[in-house]
Amino acid sequence: MAACFISLLILFGIYPVEGNEVNSRDCRPTSHDILGPYYVPNPPRLLKYCTGDPELHQHERLVVSGYVYKSDCITPMTNTRIDIWQADLSGNYTLGAKCRGYLRTDSRGYYEFSTLYPGKYHLLSEAFRPAHIHFMVNGKRHHKTLITQLYFAGDLNLGPNDPCTVCSSDREDLVAHVEFLCETHDHSNCIQLVRFDIVLERGRGLSRT
Repeated sequence: MAACFISLLILFGIYPVEGNEVNSRDCRPTSHDILGPYYVPNPPRLLKYCTGDPELHQHERLVVSGYVYKSDCITPMTNTRIDIWQADLSGNYTLGAKCRGYLRTDSRGYYEFSTLYPGKYHLLSEAFRPAHIHFMVNGKRHHKTLITQLYFAGDLNLGPNDPCTVCSSDREDLVAHVEFLCETHDHSNCIQLVRFDIVLERGRGLSRT
């Protein structure tokens, strides 16, 4: 329902979907990140993630959307597969939470999915890793496959506070701001919105930018 709501906002021009400023100014491939230990191949095709608890999903909605571009930051990567996986609200990667799947970009290179804000987990009994969502964007048309992670602005575990020393939570292009769209003035029923555009690197194999 949340994804459909965002689509209506896009249709009426309330929620911005035009390409971000990377298209006209700072054109560079999106930074890569580690695959991590929780990737599972051959997930189902989904547009709604972390639905293991439907009632929770109804009240804690996060909608992630964006465009996938070729290396020129202008040409859309159409019908491109994006694998997505994340921890549930409690910071666990359980199959029962249904927090993993894949989707494809449309004819504009656009993608959109709804999920829950990912929970944090301890790494080797040290500090929490910052909240994140894993992406694997499958390269084609002479572009490399990108493995990366989406992080959230304001997270106190980003960058130097991230116990994963080989992760990329210090990369600015991977940190997105969260906006709130509320149906009531008391913020009791809100959807969290995140925009995450992706630029693929030209070539073959895995991107290492």
